[in-house]
Parts: sequence; C-alpha cells; structure tokens
Amino acid sequence: MNIMLSVNKRLRELFVQPASIYAKPIVRRIILGLAFFSLFMLILSADFIPDKVSLQVGQVSDRDVIAPRTVSYVDPVKTRQLEAEVLASVPNVYDLDVSVMTKAEENLAGIFRAARTVMADKNLNTADQRADKLHMLLPVPLSTSAVIGLVSLDETGLAKTEEYTRNILRKYFQRGIREDDLDMARKQVAIEAEELGLGANAETVVASIAQTLLRPNYILNVRETDKRKQAALASIEPVRLTVKKGQVLVRQGDIVTSEQIHAMEELGLYAGHVNELRIFGLAIFVITVMVIVLGYLYKFAPRIYQNDLYLVLLGLIILVTLLLGKAAHYYSDFAAPLAAGALLTAILIDTRLGLLVSIALSLLFGVIVDHDLRAVAAALVGSMAGVYSVSKMSHGYSLARAGLWIAAINFLVISSTGFIEQVDNVHVLTQGLLGVISGIASAVITTGLLPYLEHTFNITTPIKLLDLARPNHPLLQRLLLDAPGTYHHSILVGNLAETAADLVGADAVLARVGAYYHDIGKIRRPYFFVENQVGVENPHDKIAPSLSTLIVTSHIKDGVDLCRDYKLPQCVIDIVQQHHGTTLVSYFYKRAAENEHGDCIIEADFRYEGPRPQTKEAALVMLADACEAAVRSLSKPNVNRIEATVRKIIRERLYDGQLDDCNLTLRELNVIGDVFIRVLSSVFHKRIEYPDVKGLREEKTKSGNSNKQSPREDDLYAANGADGGSCIK
Repeated sequence: MNIMLSVNKRLRELFVQPASIYAKPIVRRIILGLAFFSLFMLILSADFIPDKVSLQVGQVSDRDVIAPRTVSYVDPVKTRQLEAEVLASVPNVYDLDVSVMTKAEENLAGIFRAARTVMADKNLNTADQRADKLHMLLPVPLSTSAVIGLVSLDETGLAKTEEYTRNILRKYFQRGIREDDLDMARKQVAIEAEELGLGANAETVVASIAQTLLRPNYILNVRETDKRKQAALASIEPVRLTVKKGQVLVRQGDIVTSEQIHAMEELGLYAGHVNELRIFGLAIFVITVMVIVLGYLYKFAPRIYQNDLYLVLLGLIILVTLLLGKAAHYYSDFAAPLAAGALLTAILIDTRLGLLVSIALSLLFGVIVDHDLRAVAAALVGSMAGVYSVSKMSHGYSLARAGLWIAAINFLVISSTGFIEQVDNVHVLTQGLLGVISGIASAVITTGLLPYLEHTFNITTPIKLLDLARPNHPLLQRLLLDAPGTYHHSILVGNLAETAADLVGADAVLARVGAYYHDIGKIRRPYFFVENQVGVENPHDKIAPSLSTLIVTSHIKDGVDLCRDYKLPQCVIDIVQQHHGTTLVSYFYKRAAENEHGDCIIEADFRYEGPRPQTKEAALVMLADACEAAVRSLSKPNVNRIEATVRKIIRERLYDGQLDDCNLTLRELNVIGDVFIRVLSSVFHKRIEYPDVKGLREEKTKSGNSNKQSPREDDLYAANGADGGSCIK
C-alpha cells in the first residue's frame, strides 16, 4: 500500500510540476497530444499488420485464408476488360469527303479523252504504238490489260465503257467507302463488271478503271472519335469486388489464382503487406477526433483545457477504455465495456465532457470493430445512458444503479438493431446478454479505478464528498463531541448553502460538505465561541479584544490544519479558508475602539486574513454562516426581522467587497436571500409554551375532580401537536 501511495505521489508531482524545459503550456500540450496520438494509433492499427501469407499464383494453399474485415476494392483486370468492351462498342466517326468523287470523275474523263485522242491519231498504225502513246497520256496509271482494252475499243465501245464505269463509281461513292471497306469494294466492282455483258475487253476496262479510281471518301475523324471514347470511359464505374469479414478467400488445397492474390493484397494479408493508405486515413481520423475534443474543451470548458492534469487524465481514460474494448473485441464486440470511460469522465472531470467522450470512444471503437454499426450504436447509447445516470450522483445515485441502466439500454439497442438486420433470434439474445454483462462490467471497472484515479490526480468526486458528509466521519464526530453547538450550527449552515446552491448553479454537495467543515477549527478552543458556551463563563470577558480577535480568527488556520491532517480534499479546505474572507471581527473591534487607546487601533488587525471567497460555494457558506448566526442571536425572531437581518448581511458583504472574486450576480444574491429567509423563518419560528401537565393534574385534584381519570402526558402532547400547535385552549 505504501508503494502505491509513493507511486501516486510521484505521478502527481510529475504532472503538477513539469520540468522547466516544458514550462510553456503549449509545448506540454503538444507533447501530450503526440504521445496519446501515438498510443491511440498503436492500439487501433494493431490489426492493420496481419500474419504473413506467402502464396504464389498456381501454388497449392496449405491453409485456409480468412478475411479479417470487410473490404471493397477495384478489380483492375475486370475493369480493363469492361473498358475494352466499351471502347469496342463506340463507333468511329467519319467525315464525307466529296472531293474524292469529283477527282475520280475528272480522272475518268481524262482517261477516255486520252483514249479518243490516240484513236484519232492516224500516225499510230499498230496496237502497240497506240498502247504506248496512251500510257503517256493517261492522268492515272492503268494496268496493261486495261490500256490494251481501251485501244481496242471503237467509239461506241468507249462511250458505253465510260458510262458504265461512271455509274459504278458514283454508286460506290454515294454509298460511302471507308479505308477498311476499300478492298471489299474493289472485289465487288470486278463482279459487277463481269455482269454487264459488254464483252471481255470492255468488262476488263470497266473493272480495271473503277478499281483504280476507287478511293475512301469517308475519312476517319480521329479527334471526335477519341473524344467519344474518352466520354464513354469516363462514364464507366470501376468493377468493385467486396470481401466480407469472415469470408474464406483461399481454402486449404485450392490452387491459388491471381484474383485471390489481389484480394489478399487489398486486405493487407499478402506477405505481411501494410496498406500505407489505410494507416494514413486512420491517422487523419484519430487527429480529427482529438481536435474535436480539444476544440470543445478550448471553447466550452477552458478550466479543463488549461489544466494539464485533467488532459492527462482524459487521455488515460480514453486509452484504457480502448484497450478494454480491444481485448473484448477478440471475444465479442458487444461485451466491450466502453461505458466505463464515459462514467469515469463524467464523475472525475465533467458530465458534459462525458457525453463528448462517449461519442469519441464510439467513433474510435468503430475502427476496432471494422465499422460494425450495431456494435458502435450499442457502445454510444449505453455510454450516454451511463452519463445520464451519474449526472445526479450528488443526489444519491450509485454506480451500481448506473450499471443496471447501461445493461438495460445495451440489451434494448442490441436487440432492436438485431431485429432490424434480421439476425437469428438466438444470436440476438446471446448478444443482448453480452451487452448486459458489458454494462455491469462498466460499473465494476469504474468502481475499481475510481479511487486510484481520484488519489493520483487529486480529484474530488461527488461520491467522495458524500462520504465526507456522513455523520460518522471521525472529524465530524470530534466536532459533535468537542463543540456540539458549532456542530449543529454547521448542519444548519449546510442546509442553507445546499438549498441555495441548487438555484444559483453551484455544486450543492460541495457547498453542504464545505459548510459541515467550515468551523472545524473551533475544536481546538471550543469554549471561546458563544455557541459552545452553555453554562460556561465567557472567557473573552477577561482578555483584551486584540487577543480575543487572534483567538477567534485562528480557527481558520486551525481548521485548515485539521482538514489537512484528515486528508480532506482541497476544495473543502478552500471553503474553510475563505468562508470569512477578510471580514471585520466587528464585536471585538468595537470593544477595542471604545477603550482609552481606541485612537491607536488599526482596523486591519481585526480582520480575517482571507482570502475572499473565490467560488460560489465558498461565498454561499460565508453568507449562510453569517445569516444563521445573526438570526440565531435575534431575541424575538419573526419573518420581518429575519428578512431584514438577512438582507442587511448580504448587503454588507457585498459593499465590503467580500463577493468581488466569486461569480455571483446581483440576481443570484437576491435568490440566495429569498432562500435563506424562507429556511430560517421555518427554523426560528415562534413556538407556544407547553402547559405544566403535573401542575394541571394537582389543580384538578384540589378542585374535587380527583375521581376523574387524568389524561396521559403523551396524549396531551399529541393533542397540542408535535410542532407546538394550539389545539387545546
């Protein structure tokens, strides 16, 4: 136990008193942020580095390879096949070139004009001479058979041949000829020429000239064709394949295919492959969650943001909770006690922050469970229910009850989401029971960790304060035995402070506990305080006012020392130290001013050392203490006198500057006055004097009524009423 206390002390000193090199808060926070970021990444990315699987295409697998998570990825092979099919389905774009047909007809006319010129030349006597001459005059080269056929035709034959050739050319040009259709068109021309019935020479001439003059008149528009193909490719969605968590990728004994290798690579299973993009995405996600939490603290909870001890505690809570969730993940995602982190945050730091931590933990837990919506929903709703259940911890709620609430909510969420996804009823029931175990485990873990975290980080929780408020606390027992008047005064001050705290946004439990211990220093010298001087002579009558002031004001220091001896939390010690502020001990100051040396009196010597109240709770205890003592001193208290006294004291404390350092507003001071008046009026109301029953019985005996039965004393008390009501006249 001593070792544990020593470790806790060293940890607290380490965080509260950082080394000088880290003196700047921003540097410390950056270091803390990087440290926790690294730890979060280590936990969340543990499954990103799987066992090594070394298989090759065509190899027989020696094991079953199972997908550790669900993943959707693009299959490049099938995507390329789809792209090829789409490109093949996109037709080419051609432009009609009318100049091709015009040029062909011009060449056709030139050929036959040259043939007629040769036939009209009388100097050419032989066929060879005419053929040679025609070769020289032709605008386009023709085959020898076509030239010989031309020079052998007469004028009529030339005319018919020219007409048929022109018709064939126009027919094909009007139909359109593409580059890849040219060979087929020339073959068709030869066949059509044979069917003309013009004779062998004429048919040869027609076929040869037409085949020579045929050219593609549909020209490929490369730019437009590429544009359409690119548009078609842009409209294609890549082929995605989905592998479900737990799906068998390769069975033992199967021959491994390239598709299976690619699936293992996408899952990061192949040869211990680490997907850097997944790690990068996880890092961005973790940083985003951390920035959201820190941004909330900076904007809405600066008190926590500026306290490095709270930041370390918050990081440790999230870290430990993620470790618990990671451990439970290997058994069941629904058994993870994520609500423990939210409970610890709500109890140790802040309730609203507990809700934010519930969301942050659920988001990070989603990485562990591979984004299983049911598990994330159960963790989130269960954690939020836990925060709700401990938000009223100050009014007696317990962690056991919180665990039951979380268990019930977990069961409802898991069951309802299971029905939505149509999970088997047996599985739904099993998972729901695991959720119940998770809720109870969260409360157990919180109960176990709470005292250690409280002590290590010096945090006072409502549970700890409630323990201090128990009447059997040793210090309160000493107060009751040594200074009973002060004890009862403190109880009433506690009631006043707690009632008012609920209405002005202060911590009601802290106000009550601080009031119980605010005068604990009077234990050292109880008879120097009027509430304990029952049947005892007032010792202040025999000593100087200055000495009386020292004795009275010393109960503050004595109280602080006693609180530290009994290891009371600092927040209670602050109330003990501040509940008188720097007020004037007016009674002894007035006595000192009235003596013969009154002109030499310094007012500061008759004031408490302070400091003035720094919190609403300390201010409430100050006002409740003064009001209760003043009203108790009234000779004949009634509602009007109590109200005047309370308003006067609050006004005096305000004008004296005692409330300058706390956050109480004038409206809240008015509310506090109303509460004090109502409570004090109900306590110090006027009571009737009970009759002397024994004397009444004797009078009846003397008057001759002794033969009648006298009423019992308890019956008479019941008739009058327990609160002094006047039922008997």
